Amino acid sequence: MLRVNGHQVSGVIFDIDGTLVDSFSTLVSVFNLILNKYQLAPVSEDFLASCFRRNMNLAETLDERYSSSFAEPFIEILRSEILDLFLNVEVDEVKPFPGVDRLFKKLEILQLKIGVATGRTSPPENEWARFRRYGLENYLDALVTSREVAERKPSPDAIIECAKRLEIPLGQLLVIGDTVSDIITARRAGAIAVAVSTGQESLESLRNQHPELLFENLEAFSLFLDQETNRS
Repeated sequence: MLRVNGHQVSGVIFDIDGTLVDSFSTLVSVFNLILNKYQLAPVSEDFLASCFRRNMNLAETLDERYSSSFAEPFIEILRSEILDLFLNVEVDEVKPFPGVDRLFKKLEILQLKIGVATGRTSPPENEWARFRRYGLENYLDALVTSREVAERKPSPDAIIECAKRLEIPLGQLLVIGDTVSDIITARRAGAIAVAVSTGQESLESLRNQHPELLFENLEAFSLFLDQETNRS
């Protein structure tokens, strides 16, 4: 049995982008390719990261970048083309962070269930296909995308749904993400918030949200598990 800061832990729920996979630079590239197609000026990585940290949707991102509103049909065209191109490109370009396979194996040995709850609005079958490509699908006990719930993060809907599928009380779940929004979401769900600084948030901004645990990367979290297991 694993205990973290006095809490019994029976499972772990992971975010995907910026937590399990390094996808941001590919997304920026795809984003700019589609913008260029419609003669729109490119965005920088810093700008897009700032929009993501504030949970801005595509319409809000475009409005901030160009100081003008676009018609909803055009926004939907952009959204669809960005998603389609990203799904094609990420097959070859987006890979898991180092150590994810070893971490999943360790969690399996510790008899901890593994879930995934992503802010992506993609169909769940697309995300299952991703983990099949990585050879990791057999480790997963549940996967929820934002398409399957009423509201996206920082609403706790996806975390709560994933916990139901795992059949684990929320108070016994570590929820691991790379953003301030992920910490807030975990806390609102009643789960144990764990942050890793592998995304676009600084270590300091994550620390200011006071997650239960904070690591530089998943490999550091894996070492923490070794220490806690040896201690028990």
